[in-house]
Amino acid sequence: MERSIGGGRRNVRRLCAIAGVSRCGYYKYLSQDSPKQIEDRCIVEAIRKIQRDCHDSIGYRKMGPLLESEIGKRIGWKRLRRLMKENDLQSTVRPKRYSEEVYAKRREMKKALPTDLIHRDFFALEPFKRLMEDITYLPCLEQTIYLNTIADYFNAEVHAYRFSEFVDARLCTDTLRDLGDVLEATEGVILHSDCGTTYTAYIYKDLINELGMLMSMGRTGICYDNSPMESLNGVIKTECLYCRFGKSNVENRRIPKKDVMAAVIEFIEFYNKKRPKEKLGFQSPLQFRLQNPKGTYPVPISK
Repeated sequence: MERSIGGGRRNVRRLCAIAGVSRCGYYKYLSQDSPKQIEDRCIVEAIRKIQRDCHDSIGYRKMGPLLESEIGKRIGWKRLRRLMKENDLQSTVRPKRYSEEVYAKRREMKKALPTDLIHRDFFALEPFKRLMEDITYLPCLEQTIYLNTIADYFNAEVHAYRFSEFVDARLCTDTLRDLGDVLEATEGVILHSDCGTTYTAYIYKDLINELGMLMSMGRTGICYDNSPMESLNGVIKTECLYCRFGKSNVENRRIPKKDVMAAVIEFIEFYNKKRPKEKLGFQSPLQFRLQNPKGTYPVPISK
């Protein structure tokens, strides 16, 4: 009868007469809840009781077995998730920071990740051809700031770096533009990084393509795929900050931001021009590059 109604009150009156029921009884029937709606209300009350006893710490996955032991019936995860979301009974332990659309977009970006072109072969025969990039945090008195650095596999020389109060794509694109001003040619240059969301952002990828560079990314959560860059970040923190200000002062945020930034800028200048590296024959990165401007390709020996 419900499916047949499409012409207003006249059809209702006619169909009620055919069915032998009053219109009042028919409308009363429509106002009643269905068995499923009644069951949903009972489930919601049981969920509310569990969340109250557990201080709103149970997510929908763990709610399933707890609810089954409470009401003696197994409820599907999709239904549980819908009921908890509709009635504001979701867990408050790890609430989502973003909307489902944002997470869906991030999953789509992750699927299109570039391949690893380095494969832990942290070596380059000539400068400006194989580069590495990473972000590290610097705790300060006022707030945490972030340092994005691009260095060379050839001699570990820092070619570009930027500070920011936020870990976002703008920090990486600004550093990349600085790199474009340093290099004479960027076509075909490999830039290796981890799989951070700042490096998978569309605006960053577009700038990489505009410069004609090749993106390379290590596996998710595997720091060893970018270990030389991790080592460089460790050198900056230990030799630049801990030795100057004291490790406990840095980690406990006792050093003002302007002092931290000034120290890092001064250290990178010293690191590139004067700090000797054992694997470079105890030369600084800049000294090694100037002595080998065309690289260190093997020379064939004539018999």
